[in-house]
Amino acid sequence: MRNYNDSSARDAAARLLSLVNRVTILREKEPSDALKLLAGAAECIINGDCMGAYIKHCALCRALIKSPARRVSGSIFTDYLIHLAVGYEHSFALSSATGMLDEAQLMLFRSDLSALGELSTLDSADISRMTMQRSRELKSRSRYAKDDISVMSTAAWGGTEPKPMPHNKEAMPAEAALQPPAEGEWPAWSYGEKGMRGEYAADEVLEEIYISLTESDNWKSAAQDLFNLFASSGTGVLLRSRTLECRTDGQRAWLEEAAQNECAVQLSCQEKARQTLGEQVIAFMRGTKPSCVLIYGPEAMGKATLARAMADEFPELRLIQACPVNGAEIRSLFAYLGAQPLRFMLLMENADTYSPAWRALLNECTGAAVPQNVMCVATSSSAAGFAGFPVRIGLENMELDAFAKTAEELSAARAPYIDTDAAWIRNAAVDYQLDPHDEFNVSSASLIAARFIAAHE
Repeated sequence: MRNYNDSSARDAAARLLSLVNRVTILREKEPSDALKLLAGAAECIINGDCMGAYIKHCALCRALIKSPARRVSGSIFTDYLIHLAVGYEHSFALSSATGMLDEAQLMLFRSDLSALGELSTLDSADISRMTMQRSRELKSRSRYAKDDISVMSTAAWGGTEPKPMPHNKEAMPAEAALQPPAEGEWPAWSYGEKGMRGEYAADEVLEEIYISLTESDNWKSAAQDLFNLFASSGTGVLLRSRTLECRTDGQRAWLEEAAQNECAVQLSCQEKARQTLGEQVIAFMRGTKPSCVLIYGPEAMGKATLARAMADEFPELRLIQACPVNGAEIRSLFAYLGAQPLRFMLLMENADTYSPAWRALLNECTGAAVPQNVMCVATSSSAAGFAGFPVRIGLENMELDAFAKTAEELSAARAPYIDTDAAWIRNAAVDYQLDPHDEFNVSSASLIAARFIAAHE
């Protein structure tokens, strides 16, 4: 582990500057200006701008706390460095996701990891100590800050031979006159103990990598483990979440983390539909070319919930909630997904074949651009216009008996500590039928279940 107190402030700052500039692949599209700000602080220390170093350090802290880095190391700076290597979609990660090892990229990636490993030993206190040391150095040399004319004048009055001041003595720059704040006023990077906060989809693999990177500064040795991570678990947001949503800006489409779905209840009214969809998903996960699936039926029958629940049952399957996009956007998204090692269910909720907004996406889903690892599932109120979706799963409104049974299942799942009263629920269902309400569907059954729980808690 490097000790930044073993050398002068200028030499230590110069080392930081060289390490930051040595990073190549991991700074292609740096997610923030953190390393740039660190380099700026190092330059300020070298140039004697001690207050400037403090300002850069504060800006660095703001960038670190705003970064998407996961809290794992106990230091927001080390967290950021780990994010650059693990969570950031750099070129080595993307090429590794395809299973292809690019030796040239691997060479540069190892060099980057070596630099980040040494930087990971840096603490905010080191920056403040360098700055304060540099300030003291400049103050101690300020007595030499005389120009040659002053020296010659002094010699003339004293009757001695004038000797110009040595040019290797540093004159204190004007900026150094501003005393930097005391060390205790510098924002700290440490926030707690090491350990993973939150849950990520790839935690089973990530845990070992986090331990390796936080317990040693020899990050170079983790290159092969990171290649295996990207080749098996994907990159970027795919490491974090199993439920994603598609976002667009009119030119490109990308994925963002979506809210985790609530645990779905297996309802007897959906048993046949669940079995049919399950067969398709199992075949898809085994490598069979996927067929487009349409789940259709009246509103509020739980069509999209059924698809989400099925995706939750397969750890290596990622659910993508799609939105209407144009042809170029979806083709770029398909190219990205096709280069990932995982399998995806692209869910198009309430798709409408007669809507221009949906038409481009639906057409692409039935074309040759769909990768083998993407299964397209659409939900709609009608099967009309979905000729390119050969697998069709229909749901219908329920009769009274099935409706009451669904309400019982929902109440039992939500409040298992309450004994189910079938007679009470059936009477409530009859009363609901007599009122001018919607049809018997899953949503209205959920309402009856909520009333039963409220009345019996």
